[in-house]
Formats: sequence, C-alpha cells, structure tokens
Amino acid sequence: MKQTFKLLIFTLSTLFLTACMSGKMSPQQESNIGAQQERQILSKARLIKSGSMYTAVRKVGMRIASVTGRQDFKWRYHLVDNAKQANAFVLPGGKVFVYTGLFKFAANEAELAAVIGHEVAHALRSHGIKNATRKQRAGILGALLHVGMGVAGIDKSTAQQINKAYGQGATLGYIRPYSRQNEMAADSIGVMIMAEAGYDPRAALRFWDKFAKQGQHIPEYLSTHPAAKNRIANIKSLLPQAMALYQKSKYRKK
Repeated sequence: MKQTFKLLIFTLSTLFLTACMSGKMSPQQESNIGAQQERQILSKARLIKSGSMYTAVRKVGMRIASVTGRQDFKWRYHLVDNAKQANAFVLPGGKVFVYTGLFKFAANEAELAAVIGHEVAHALRSHGIKNATRKQRAGILGALLHVGMGVAGIDKSTAQQINKAYGQGATLGYIRPYSRQNEMAADSIGVMIMAEAGYDPRAALRFWDKFAKQGQHIPEYLSTHPAAKNRIANIKSLLPQAMALYQKSKYRKK
C-alpha cells in the first residue's frame, strides 16, 4: 500500500510536469524544422522534376497554396519516384511530398487536389509538430513512470507489466485518438481549400472511396486514421458548404 501511494504521488507529479510542457512553437521555428527535415529527405529520395505528374503536382499545389493566406510559408512541392507507395505527406512550414504511386487513385487534378488540400491543411494546423509533441510527452511520462517505480521499490516483473500497460494505454488512448482527430480535421479543411482553389469538392469523395478499397482494414481504434466510412460521411456532410465555395472560386472560370 505504501509503495502504491508513493507511485501515485510520483505519477501525479509527472502528469503536472508534462501538462506544463505546452509552449507553442513560432511559425519561423516550424519552418526551420520543416526545412531541415526536407533537406534530409531530399538527400535520399529519388525525385521526378518533369513530366505530366510533376506538372500536375506543382500546378495543383501552388493554386491551393494561393488560397491559404499563409504567405509566411515557403510552399514547396516534390514528386517522389516510388510507384509502390500510394502516399503523400507534408512537413512543417509547407513542404509537400507526393509519391507517384498515388496517381493510381488520383485520376485527375481535382482528385489530386483532394490529397494536396488534405496535406496543406495539416501544415496550416501544425499537426506534425503537435503530434510529435504529444508523443514526446507520452515518452517523457513513461520514462518518469519507470524511474518512479524504481523509487517506489516495485519489483521488476510488476514494473514490466505496468510499463506495457502504460505503453498500450498511451498509444490507444492518447496518441492515436488525437491523430484520428487531426486526420478528420485535415479532411474537413482540405475539402474547403480545394473548393476555394476551384477544384470540384465532389472529387474528394471519389478519391477517398477508391483509396479506401486498397490495403488492409483494421479496427478504427487501432489506427492513426479514421475509418473510411466515417471520413466519407464527414466529407458528404460538408459538400453543400464546399460547393458554395467552389461556385464562387475565381479559378473556376479558368
């Protein structure tokens, strides 16, 4: 009982400590981190810098960037030569990478805009930085918990069980739900951005429907992404608002 009490006090103290570690990062700091990560990726990735896919990524990307209102971002778009990966990601500060494998599902510029709009939304909301901070806090708390169990005299076998339970709990109850929220938010913001940039938001439904049919499906609570049916339902609910933006877009006339 005494050991448990010590461990409880220690854990509450560390929770307070990690709660205090919530300082926001400036846009310039985010941009610097993104630029550093970009250099590391560019030193290893095989890029395509010409052709129809490259032109589409650049065109769609810059058009979407133009409606974000974030002139402080140094938007850059890269096409990675990897036909096996249907993927795209964004680094802090607006560095977007699209894999050639994604074009198996993006049949036109509007469907590509659904993906790029989604990634741009992540950058606008600083999701990458926030996710990394959340994982860091969970890791620090886990390390402090481990030290606390040593202080409390918890035996090795029990400590291992507690560490395992903590790791599973932090992942399923703290990190992945937050990640799913960010993905849903990026879907919502992304469909509005693509519409404002003059791309038919209904293309987002077509893309995500095709994309959902590939790959292995796992229960939503185990995933970093929302279930496909929930993503599609969310986009459908936003279509009236997105279509209104699309109808007014200055790019739609071009």
